[in-house]
Amino acid sequence: MLEAYRTPDRLRARIAFHERYAGKGEDFHRQLFSLVSERVEPAADARVLEVGSGTGRLWTMNAERVPPGWRITLTDASEGMVESARGAAADAGLAASVTRADVQGLPFGAGAFDLAFANHMLYHVPDLARGIAELRRVVCPGGWLVAATNGEAHLAAVRDLVAPLADVATVHGVEPLSFTLENGAAALGAEFGEVEAVRMDDALEVDDAEVLLAYLRSMVYLPDEPGPEVTRRVSEFEESVRRRLDSGPLSVRRSTGFFLAR
Repeated sequence: MLEAYRTPDRLRARIAFHERYAGKGEDFHRQLFSLVSERVEPAADARVLEVGSGTGRLWTMNAERVPPGWRITLTDASEGMVESARGAAADAGLAASVTRADVQGLPFGAGAFDLAFANHMLYHVPDLARGIAELRRVVCPGGWLVAATNGEAHLAAVRDLVAPLADVATVHGVEPLSFTLENGAAALGAEFGEVEAVRMDDALEVDDAEVLLAYLRSMVYLPDEPGPEVTRRVSEFEESVRRRLDSGPLSVRRSTGFFLAR
């Protein structure tokens, strides 16, 4: 698992970026919930699973719209995320079972859920085919999987900014994803008979250097004891980002969406 998801801190920096730049519409998680509710029409007493639930944001952002009869199970492979999601669900007044689990080996019986969410997480799964097969197993016949992901062009302008640090630090998020809007249908189609892609692309004008830098820092993993050369390079990098935004907003394409599969 990526170090980024052992605790909520780096994920929260990324969420803050998307909160600051919501684009033309509402928050992604609210859009996702609305579109899924319209297209899938889950039952009032649906058994609902989210794998890789992170901080539980999908649910806290939609708490007032969650049918009271839904039986919600949230899972994540990170204990830190599990604790964060458990607290967030409780604060939002949601009755949810929250447990640590790996999508590659889910501790649930066959057909245990009517609806499952895998929200921007399948591209982190080491054995993607196994993870998808597990989701197919636990979703009942006729049930739905909602698998959100990004397109290959997602935040390319942001990724280009941080790429020069790759020779002095470990930089996550610049490598090609294993599960994208372009290739995800084929991966899901190995297990699910019906797969539909729904794109939600938009464009951002990023003008807040500190919000952008927080996002970029969430991608960078420095050595435990960075030497003076690394420290100098990071300082120069951050100043270059500030100078870039001083000259005007950074145009960023956000390519994201989800698959509906059953």
